[in-house]
Amino acid sequence: MRCALRILVMLLSVWGISGCTDGNRQVLEIIVPVGEGGGSDQWARALAPYLQRYLDNSLTVQVVNITGAAGVQGGNVFALRRKPDGRTLFVSSGSQVLPWLLGEPAVRYDFENMRGIAGSPVGGVVYASADLGIRSVEELCASDQTLIYGGISPTGLDMAPLLSFELLGVEVIDILGYAGKGAARVALEQGETNLDYQTSPAYLANVLPLVEEGRAVPLFSFGLIDGDGQVIDDPVFPDLPGMRKAYRACRGHEPSGVAWEAYRAVLMAGFAAQKGLWVHANAPEDRVQELITAAEKATGDPEFLERASRLIGGYDFYVGDNVDAALAETARISLEARRWLVEFLEHGFDVALPEPVR
Repeated sequence: MRCALRILVMLLSVWGISGCTDGNRQVLEIIVPVGEGGGSDQWARALAPYLQRYLDNSLTVQVVNITGAAGVQGGNVFALRRKPDGRTLFVSSGSQVLPWLLGEPAVRYDFENMRGIAGSPVGGVVYASADLGIRSVEELCASDQTLIYGGISPTGLDMAPLLSFELLGVEVIDILGYAGKGAARVALEQGETNLDYQTSPAYLANVLPLVEEGRAVPLFSFGLIDGDGQVIDDPVFPDLPGMRKAYRACRGHEPSGVAWEAYRAVLMAGFAAQKGLWVHANAPEDRVQELITAAEKATGDPEFLERASRLIGGYDFYVGDNVDAALAETARISLEARRWLVEFLEHGFDVALPEPVR
């Protein structure tokens, strides 16, 4: 009977019926737009029981995976098929924010119609196979060797390293279409490629051992965005140059211009605002505040922070208005820089995107 009830709840969720109850308890649904086991799913499932701990006892927190369209489908379901009653939340990552930033036609959700409940940033590190013999970003920029980068998609988080190479003047052969970042890392280990990037948690868990074995060499981090909107070094990797320092090392002057603005927006969307928990903007205010209060307590819970340390990679959570502020920084990209980014993807990677209008 319990199993049948769980199946029924899942079916109701897929059919777009929200506000369902579990006995006398109302369900607070957290929509995750990727499959079970992915980074966003692990993040949501780590946070869910602690939200449960600090919410009213009449609520049952339930994580629901709604996949499809490279993570866009879950956002569309949240926006179009869930009531704005404060009882459905949506988990985003850079894979949902970047298509929105680019104005992809399949995207029907709008982060300007959402309010942030909680979020956390993440960093990223570009590294090379030790077989290249390259030991620094300066040597990378000066190299005349065949450099091969492996990634997933030019419109996802791979935009950050691809833009990095463009800004640094590094000529790279890109092989895109790997099933995931784990597969891209294995490709480098097997010699199919010689450049890769991994997000901070994956780098610390899976690449740092390769560095210690002498099989990989870290070159630079993407950096983070500070409170003034500037790109700074990643505090989790203090011994690595961030992109601003890497640019100076390779170009001999400070970065500026529309290409740098585009990079900064992608860094903000894909990494500085990497994981987010959202509610409909027009949800009842008392329910929104209830969620923000629970998120503040959950993300400050020492037990949660210890358990989540592997997933957040040494970065701090932000809550409520700070989530909105982080995304607002992304949306502030100028039309000129947005057009430059669209042209970069169209000309370099045959990506067809609509003419930017916002």
